[in-house]
Amino acid sequence: MPRARSLWTEYWPLAVLPLAAGAMDLFLWWRGEPWSWSDWASSFGLGAVTTMIVGMLLARRQGNIQEALADLELTEKVAYLTFSLSQLRVAGAPELTYRALYDCRAGLSLVPLARRPMQEEYLRTVSRVLETITDRLSSSLRSRAQWTHDDWSDFASVVGTLRETAVFHARKSKIVAAHWAGGIDTRTRELLRIGTDPVPFDVFRAHFTEGADRIRTTLDWEALSEMARRDDGTVRLSMITTELTPYRPAALEGYHAPWYRDASWSGEVAYDQHDAVPIRHTELVTDFSVLKIDRRLRIGALRDQYATRLDDQGVSLILATYALGPDRFLVLDGNHRLTALAQLVAKGCPARLIEFRLTAPVSPAILPDLIHYRTG
Repeated sequence: MPRARSLWTEYWPLAVLPLAAGAMDLFLWWRGEPWSWSDWASSFGLGAVTTMIVGMLLARRQGNIQEALADLELTEKVAYLTFSLSQLRVAGAPELTYRALYDCRAGLSLVPLARRPMQEEYLRTVSRVLETITDRLSSSLRSRAQWTHDDWSDFASVVGTLRETAVFHARKSKIVAAHWAGGIDTRTRELLRIGTDPVPFDVFRAHFTEGADRIRTTLDWEALSEMARRDDGTVRLSMITTELTPYRPAALEGYHAPWYRDASWSGEVAYDQHDAVPIRHTELVTDFSVLKIDRRLRIGALRDQYATRLDDQGVSLILATYALGPDRFLVLDGNHRLTALAQLVAKGCPARLIEFRLTAPVSPAILPDLIHYRTG
């Protein structure tokens, strides 16, 4: 049955042609000038039919060429998109993401012109690309920290245009419609939400427990997750960007490290020692001899590393902090980096802090270090 429909689509003019010729003959007969058999043979058989057949053969040949070119173009796009998948999984650069989405959109107009197997392969690749981008952006905070407002606006525009193009072609192609309903619609909706939704707690937890920026303090993640699921405002997350002015590390006055000294400043002690005093990062700007030797060596190495790659924009640092009050924060991750950066700021280097701030009850049951802050 599909083959018969295809033949009818290609050759229906041959079926209509005899009817048109017969109607013309009746008109001429009514005028008293009917066609003779020789007229039929010369005008219809040798003229119209031959011309029609030659035209159809040429059109079919052109269609085959067009199909081959569409296959070639889609093959090239599948090759690039497949190659870019590995980069999309690990790199969050907006330019790479835009390029992949543009290629997904551009190939949709070629899908109806290609062979069915090529159509299926291309659309499966588009679904994989959208799935990879969604997983990348929804499971890491790095893109939220590094992309600018304009980047997110451009991203929403590119995704929105891709949706419009897919909807347009889904109305004309059952194959595109099937893949649209099977995942493209859902994935593009998710992508449009990622840049506008608040930071989800599950993403915060995944980023700071499974990635390189791993929080090593003993947070009770399960208790925090349970409070976050209640969605009653007990647990909140926000992203704060702070520009540190050269020679002014005092902007870090309210940032505390989960490190402690004794009352006489003679050395670093455990948090539960009877005279333990929390150390603020500004106290380590000019003198960090109170810290353990391995900690000092690591801070020095980071400071030297940052100093070699300074540019006009300074150094950017991603932190996780716990809100202790209106102007006080416990740094959960990035303490060595923040101390190194504070020392560079004191020497005149600009810097930027991108802070994912967790607001939750100040209770030692959630984090033992909070025993030093529960009374304010």
